[in-house]
Amino acid sequence: MKYKSRNLLPAAVVRKLKFFPRFIYHNKLDAHIWESDMQMRKLVSNALQMVSWSYIAFMQRMGYPLPDDAILDIFVHGSSTNYYYDDTSDIDIAIVANLDGMRAMFPNVDINGLMKSALGSWMRYHRIRVCGRGIDIDVLDVNTPRYGPGIYKVGSAYSLKSDSWIRRPELLKPDVVREIRKSAWKIFKDFRRQYNQMRKNNMGADFVDTFMTRITMERKDSYAKNYLQPVTPETMAFRMIRRCGMWRDLIELSARQRSRDFNISL
Repeated sequence: MKYKSRNLLPAAVVRKLKFFPRFIYHNKLDAHIWESDMQMRKLVSNALQMVSWSYIAFMQRMGYPLPDDAILDIFVHGSSTNYYYDDTSDIDIAIVANLDGMRAMFPNVDINGLMKSALGSWMRYHRIRVCGRGIDIDVLDVNTPRYGPGIYKVGSAYSLKSDSWIRRPELLKPDVVREIRKSAWKIFKDFRRQYNQMRKNNMGADFVDTFMTRITMERKDSYAKNYLQPVTPETMAFRMIRRCGMWRDLIELSARQRSRDFNISL
C-alpha cells in the first residue's frame, strides 16, 4: 500500500516513506550470527571481541584509567540477540568494567558522556560491519546495574567472554505478537501524524530534537513493565519509524536546521 502524503512532505521524503512499515518478528535467531543450537558463530564472536578490545585499547592510549583487569565482561544485547532483528539492526555490545579509576580521575565529569565522546572519536576512523551490521558500544559501570543485580541492559544478553547466554531470548506466541503489533501501529500512526505536521510547519532543530527524545524516552520507559522482555508496543513502533526512513530523516532535518545559520552560498 502506498503512503499518501497529501502534499505534506517533500518528494524525496515521500519516496523514503513510500510503503507502510511493518514490524518483523522471526521464529529463529539470525542465522548469520547464530548456530542452530543458539551458540554464536565462532568467527562472529572472534570479530566482536576484536572490535571490543580494539576500542578498549584506544581508550587506554587516550590515557583513560581502564586497564585490562578492570574489564569484567563483554556481552551482546538488543535485537541481534532476539527474534525482532531486521535490516536496520546494529550489533549492540556492552563492556562491563570497574570504573572507579575513571571516577577518581574525573570526579566532576559525566562518565557516560565521556565514554560516548570517546566512542565517537574512535568510530570516525572505522567503518565496521559484522554480518552486514553496524556496531554500537556502551561502557557500563559494574557497580551501577540499571534494572537489577547484574542486569545492565533489557532483554536477552550473550557473553562474549564466556561464550554463553546470560539471558536467553523468549520466543513470544503469535497471538501475543499480534496484540503488541496492533498497539504499536496506533503509536506509530500518532507519531507519523506529528511528524507530518512538524515537516509541514518547518519546525526548528530544538523542536525536532525534543520530538526524537520523546520517542526514545517512551520506548525506554516501556521497559519498566518487564525489562526481561523488550518487545513492547513502543519498541515495535520505534522500529517501524526507523524502517520507513522517518528516523533518519529526523536526524538529517535536525542537522540541517541547526547548521543553516552557518551556511553560505556563492
